[in-house]
Formats: sequence, C-alpha cells, structure tokens
Amino acid sequence: MVYEVLNHNNAACTVTDADIEEAVKSGETLPRAIVQAMGKTHDDKYLEYMYPLLYHEVNYMRMDAAQSIINLNGRKGLDTLKEKERSLDSSTFDNLPSEKAVLMAMIIRIEEGTEGVLRYFRSEDGLDIVKYCLLSYYSSGYDYKEEDIRLISVVLREFIDKKLKRVKKVPREDWIEFVYFALDSLWIAALETEILTQMSDEASRELVDVFQQILFSKATNDIKELMSDISIGMKRDYALEILRNLKGKTGGGDARRAYKKALKHFNITEEEL
Repeated sequence: MVYEVLNHNNAACTVTDADIEEAVKSGETLPRAIVQAMGKTHDDKYLEYMYPLLYHEVNYMRMDAAQSIINLNGRKGLDTLKEKERSLDSSTFDNLPSEKAVLMAMIIRIEEGTEGVLRYFRSEDGLDIVKYCLLSYYSSGYDYKEEDIRLISVVLREFIDKKLKRVKKVPREDWIEFVYFALDSLWIAALETEILTQMSDEASRELVDVFQQILFSKATNDIKELMSDISIGMKRDYALEILRNLKGKTGGGDARRAYKKALKHFNITEEEL
C-alpha cells in the first residue's frame, strides 16, 4: 500500500508499507510521515510505537500519534490516551489548538460512541473548547462508518438551527470555520473511503438536506467548493441534487472549478441538471 501523508515540513509525500517496516527495523526515532502512515494501515500492531510519541517534545508529533491511535484501534489505546489527557493541566485549554481538548473529544467518542458525542455537544455542562473539538479526530486515515457521517450531519444541523444558547453566541467567523472543518471531514471520507456510496438512503438524504440548509445560511465560496468535492463521493441521485442546489450559486474561481469537475464526474451538463 501507498499512503499519502505529511512530512515534518508539512509537505505532502508518500510512504509505503516497506518504508514503514524499514523505519521500524532501524530502531531510530520515527519521522512524522511514518507516524501518519502507520495510522493509515489500520493495523494495531503499530500501536506500541505511538504510545511514547504522545510525550514527544513537538506538538504536531503528539497530535499525530494520538490521531494514529484512534485510527488504529482507539479502544485498545484508550487507557494510554486517558493517561496522557490527565497529565495535561487545565491551563492548556488556553493553548490553541488545545491538545487536552482534542484528547477529551477522542476519549468521549471511544467510550460513549456518537450518541455520547452528541450528548456532550448539546449539554449545558461541559467545556466549550471541548465541544468545539468534538469532530476534530475525523481526519485522514479515520475508519469512517455511517454513524460518523450521521453525527457530522446532526452537529452541522445544530450549528445551522442555532437553537442551543452556546451556538447562538458563536461569531460568524467561528461559525464559518466550524462548518468548513466539518465539511472537510466529509470530504476526507469521500476521498479516502466508499462510505458515502455505501450508507443508507436515509443518511444520504440527511446530508443533502443539511447541505441545502448551509446554502441558505449564506455559505462562503470555500464551503460551496467543498460541497461539490464531497458530491463526487456520493450516490449519483443525491450528488446531483446537491449540484442542482448549487446551480448558479458557485460564482467563479475554485468553487466554480470544483462544481464543473463534479458535473464532469457524473457526465452531465449544468443545463441537464
């Protein structure tokens, strides 16, 4: 297998299974690209190499290790993630991105499932910084299931409806950022997995409906671009409905290019929608 990852310069590169095994045999400190690639193998034999990296001196290495643990087998790595989270003082909530908040979000997802995540998001208790990070582990290499896609849909709808007091107070800039990163998680799911074509019609309909609600909420061109990108990974009928809703609303630039790319993927013209 070949894995697309980031190196220590934050540049895209590729790593193979042979590269991973060679890095393990060398006994040297694992570079960032190998750590990310290990997480994408979904082979939990690599968990033991992630645990020490949770205490690495570099922040992105610690966060990559945590992400790889949840990608590999969050249930097996739960105790180690909890131990790391407890070691962080509450003052670290002030650091953005908050390592402690991300770890707490991961722990909630592993221990309580998607229902627990949604319960925490809707509760009046809990920490706002953790609520803001509740979808942060949906990243490259994550083993998406239908329940994860439905969770993202529901949380997006909560952000659009603004019925929760906390959400009502969110500044427009932060609202856009949250919606963008939630959609980015869906784009990763579409890019790396087949989940959007395999999930139920009910889940697909939920996604179409929430996309339409986002459009009604004055979606930015960046958000419209992601919608087009995501549609490529969906069942044809639902994807075309999304593209139909985007018709005449993409403007120019990257959003328009992504829209035309999606039309080409489904071998249909804008006029035929």
